[in-house]
Amino acid sequence: MTKERKIALIAKKYSFKEAEEADDKYWANASTEERLKELIELRKLFLEDVPTKMQKIVSRRNIYEPEEN
Repeated sequence: MTKERKIALIAKKYSFKEAEEADDKYWANASTEERLKELIELRKLFLEDVPTKMQKIVSRRNIYEPEEN
């Protein structure tokens, strides 16, 4: 039994080039205030919750000796 959807399912396929063009067109028409707000949000995303740096741990051993646990 198939149930009829209240909202039509729409899926569109775009190439990367088409998506980039649409994005460029959107931001070209956006106001300075909208651009600034988005820039602030992006900066928050990348700069506020900076995780601690990962450390690279290297252990050297002879391949002919058994590995220590």
